[in-house]
Amino acid sequence: MTFPVSQSVLDADALAGELIKRYGLKGDVRCRLLSRGMNDIYRIGHQAGPHALKVERVGKSTKTEFSYEQDYVQHLSVQGIEVSSPVALLDGSMFFSVTAPEGQRHIVMMRWLEGVPYAGDFSEDDAFRMGALLGRMHLSASSFTSPHEKLVDSERKVHERLPYLLAMVEPQSDDHEFLARAAETVLEQLGSPDWKNIPRGPCHGDLQCANVMKLAFGGLGAFDFSDCGHDPLVKDIAAFNWRNDFNDRPQAINRSFVDGYDSIRRLSDSERAVLPLFRVLRHIFITSTMAQYVNRIGPVVGFDRKLDFYFDMLRRYCCEAGIV
Repeated sequence: MTFPVSQSVLDADALAGELIKRYGLKGDVRCRLLSRGMNDIYRIGHQAGPHALKVERVGKSTKTEFSYEQDYVQHLSVQGIEVSSPVALLDGSMFFSVTAPEGQRHIVMMRWLEGVPYAGDFSEDDAFRMGALLGRMHLSASSFTSPHEKLVDSERKVHERLPYLLAMVEPQSDDHEFLARAAETVLEQLGSPDWKNIPRGPCHGDLQCANVMKLAFGGLGAFDFSDCGHDPLVKDIAAFNWRNDFNDRPQAINRSFVDGYDSIRRLSDSERAVLPLFRVLRHIFITSTMAQYVNRIGPVVGFDRKLDFYFDMLRRYCCEAGIV
């Protein structure tokens, strides 16, 4: 028996061989690991030009949910949105799976987007364009259909993952009590009938600056749809706001993003009213997720700060939402 593995790294040369067999790639095929994390990303070099390869971690999604993701991204591509759309295998399917030491991992080869992600500082004009991109994505997705189903379901995941974060906080401390109360309160309020009718549809799930790319020709593209699914549309805006606040960017960036979104699809009054609650939920969801997966992927750069930083941010969000 081998020792239990949480998350392995698939051999790049073996992956190249699989791609030759499954996609019919010709000539010299090169596979190079670019990044590890919630998913492992490889760059594939071959005669037809570069492609990206995503190897999903075990348990991230079922085959049905992974199929939904590929259907959604392909739909956006057909609608003219610049995305890392999946490449069909020789048998016509959009992804394949292999058995790793820890279990089955889903793999998709995608179109390579030539450009630079917005990982650093950017302007209010950039934020406006990002908001407009999300607006176009939401409008384009309104005609999306798929035989597969996938829910973002972050409320359920907070219930599941919060204990990992609470375990990192001193028991019976003020912070421990505040975190538990904040999570209970936001989940209770979001379950209110007041928010049952806010617009819902296919969402990116993690639309933040680092998942938007300034393309070589000057346009914008979106990538990393691993957290996509059916959800309230405004939660995509909460995700973008949260990441900017986490990186301590000016509030003018968030306002410009919403202005850009409104220029394509105007937020309803109910969506604006619930946005502060979704920011609280986003903060608890992301930090709980990092706590759950720290022993699988290690501390994520930017998420390894002292917990005081997280609680200051959570208290601010709760104050803005009028809870606890």
